[in-house]
Amino acid sequence: MKNNGDIISFLKQKDYIMVNNDLGGGSFAKTVLLQDPFIDELFVAKKYEPEYEEIKEKFYKNFLDEIKILYKLNHRNIVRIYNYYAYEDIFTGYILMEYIDGSNIDDYIKDYDWIFHIVSLDDLFTQLIDGFCCIEEHSIIHRDIREGNILIDKNGMVKIIDFGIGKMFKKADDAKDSVAQDINRTGSDTLPNEYSKGVYTSQTDMFYLAELLNRLFQNYIEPELLDFSYQDILNKMMEKRPVMRYATFKEVKEAIGKYDFINMKISQEDKNKYQAFANLVFKSLKSFTDEQKFNHDVDVFITTLEKALRDNLFEDYIQKNAGVINSVVIGGYTYDNTVDIPCTVVEDFLIWFKSSTPQSQKIILNNIISKLSTIVIIEKEPEIPF
Repeated sequence: MKNNGDIISFLKQKDYIMVNNDLGGGSFAKTVLLQDPFIDELFVAKKYEPEYEEIKEKFYKNFLDEIKILYKLNHRNIVRIYNYYAYEDIFTGYILMEYIDGSNIDDYIKDYDWIFHIVSLDDLFTQLIDGFCCIEEHSIIHRDIREGNILIDKNGMVKIIDFGIGKMFKKADDAKDSVAQDINRTGSDTLPNEYSKGVYTSQTDMFYLAELLNRLFQNYIEPELLDFSYQDILNKMMEKRPVMRYATFKEVKEAIGKYDFINMKISQEDKNKYQAFANLVFKSLKSFTDEQKFNHDVDVFITTLEKALRDNLFEDYIQKNAGVINSVVIGGYTYDNTVDIPCTVVEDFLIWFKSSTPQSQKIILNNIISKLSTIVIIEKEPEIPF
């Protein structure tokens, strides 16, 4: 029996079938497409293979750092890593990643047609900000934001790839960056002010992401026809002076939410579905028995309502109103079960809610919470000893 700290060796070798031996590459790596015959899935293998032998050892640490970075980042908009093979004695190695079947952001925007595209430019932008929020939260900077490193798969999911020169940093670290002068930058008119100081931070990632999107939008055959809502936010992201930009990607995300709230178009049909559901929840909830606590997680909200509908699949009305109230309220409360909540009202609301954009979903949930927060708190009488 192995003890804690013992080395565990798996001796069986895993074999793959070469599907495409030249998927692409850059100055430091080559990628190929492999098939795992056991599970019949495709994977991308990235091999550390610099163009020049004399720099192979020098930049090998960057390859190892990429492995560490990818394992830290678990997000739907960031390429997933499945395995790695590092041969440190000969300064080479492989990273096994998910295969993304789609196009890069440049080709996607060149061919963009809002009628036929599966994901809008607004959705594309918010997915990118979500992905870079995750990158920033893990104290990582990408440092190589360009067309080929942002992909959109066949289902409209944005994927940020290639952290080959990515870097983990300390909070508020404005130290000089050793490669800031060398990476992916041409044309002085597109450079942020910190470039001349040799500094590269998460705000620099923000600048280059906005600059890239703005350039691709402007190069579209008819830019005035693009249905993009957040140009003002994009403009602030690519201010040349860092102090004029948003301080973090989280601030960008908050700005998007505020913009959606101000500009959200609400039809009478939308209002009817919202009010039919929210008013019944309001009537059912009699009082809070302690501090008001609410669920702000959209996924939990959806999952709880789906469960309430499953539990009442053969009923016309929800049998226990708590099953619906629990989608929003997580603290103690009392409720009135004599208030009838038709299953069709919950179902119609849920279908409408799930079809809304992520930003709209948060606004809708926050409005329900705001409505319920007006209900009184009635604390339980304290128990007396006799």
